[in-house]
Amino acid sequence: MKWYRSLVKLITGSERSLRDRVFIVLTVSALLMSAVALIGDLIYGENLIEIIVLLITTLGTPAVTIIGITKNKVEIAAKLVSMGILFFIMPGIFFFGGGPEGGAVPWLVFAYLYIGLVLAGRWRTFSLLVLTVEVVLMYYIAYVYPEMVMSHKRETFFVDSALGVIEVGTVCFIMTWFQRSLMRAENQRAHEEARKFEELHRSQSRFFSSMSHEIRTPINSILGLNEIILRQEDASEEIIRDAGNIQGAGKMLLALINDILDISKIEAGKMEIVPVNYSMASLISEIVNMMWLRAEQKGLKLIVEADPYLPSEFFGDEVRIKQILINLLNNAVKYTKEGSVTLHIEAEKESGNEARIVFSVSDTGMGIKQDALPFLFNAFQRVDEEKNRKIEGTGLGLSVVKQLVDLMGGEITVD
Repeated sequence: MKWYRSLVKLITGSERSLRDRVFIVLTVSALLMSAVALIGDLIYGENLIEIIVLLITTLGTPAVTIIGITKNKVEIAAKLVSMGILFFIMPGIFFFGGGPEGGAVPWLVFAYLYIGLVLAGRWRTFSLLVLTVEVVLMYYIAYVYPEMVMSHKRETFFVDSALGVIEVGTVCFIMTWFQRSLMRAENQRAHEEARKFEELHRSQSRFFSSMSHEIRTPINSILGLNEIILRQEDASEEIIRDAGNIQGAGKMLLALINDILDISKIEAGKMEIVPVNYSMASLISEIVNMMWLRAEQKGLKLIVEADPYLPSEFFGDEVRIKQILINLLNNAVKYTKEGSVTLHIEAEKESGNEARIVFSVSDTGMGIKQDALPFLFNAFQRVDEEKNRKIEGTGLGLSVVKQLVDLMGGEITVD
């Protein structure tokens, strides 16, 4: 049947929100049960007004629901149906269906369930309060003015009450089953999406790793050939200047490629820390040799403060420690217009053959806004873009630094 297939598609499809689908299922199941109640009332000769209320409910609610679905106004339809329940259906079946001694009592419980599931925000709170006040008033009126309630015969009360419990119980069962099915389907969909995302992530990492290697090889060749030009004694000043520009741009590009390669390795879990014995004096010397010219070109003073009680030899990944420090010093030089950049090294704690070494890089640069600090180590993110728009950078360097520090069991902080 076409209408049945359309209904199943509405309920199971992910095009509509969860609340919309809950509204459709709850409304349809309640309508089926109200139709059963209507048939029961006709069979055992229930009060005519209650039959009319159920008939209007059985015919009117589907119309509101269908219009809401076709016009994509499900939220408005849910509010209209809820108002109909509060101000028309509940009072009608209560006063003309036997009051506290009729089948309306379980349907009052259903009204709470319906409002809680299909409404949201202030509308839900408002409707809950209205329903509670309404229930209190109806019971009060039934107690003080019993003549206003259409009473039932004993056998009618038992039949009506039993039907009410079965009908509302069936609706609750359907909703519980639907919620469980929906949660199971959503979990499966979430697992599938997570699997696809992980596969995409792995593919991207493989691509970056492969492309980084492919790009790095020709860049190294260009830098090598350019170095030959720089060493030619008979080269003109113009050629030397152009070759120097090529050298600077090439090294910057190579550093970017290396950062991308490191990021992809770390995210793929293939980055290895290789500890070796190394000399702290040699490490400091190499870093100073690499950084002093860059600092001097900007008119900055490069200061190195080393604790005289530092052990002479260490066991760790010298290459990665050097990479971290050069990255931090590069940033300091890049974002400092005048003054100095300082590298401070000290042994904070020692026990046996182990030492806790603290490296700190400080500068007299522009600084960083306090609210930007939490994002400083995020990949591909630069802080204060407007202020730093003339400074070249991708936002990868500090992310690589953070992940390398984590891999080596260290910690990095910023002030």
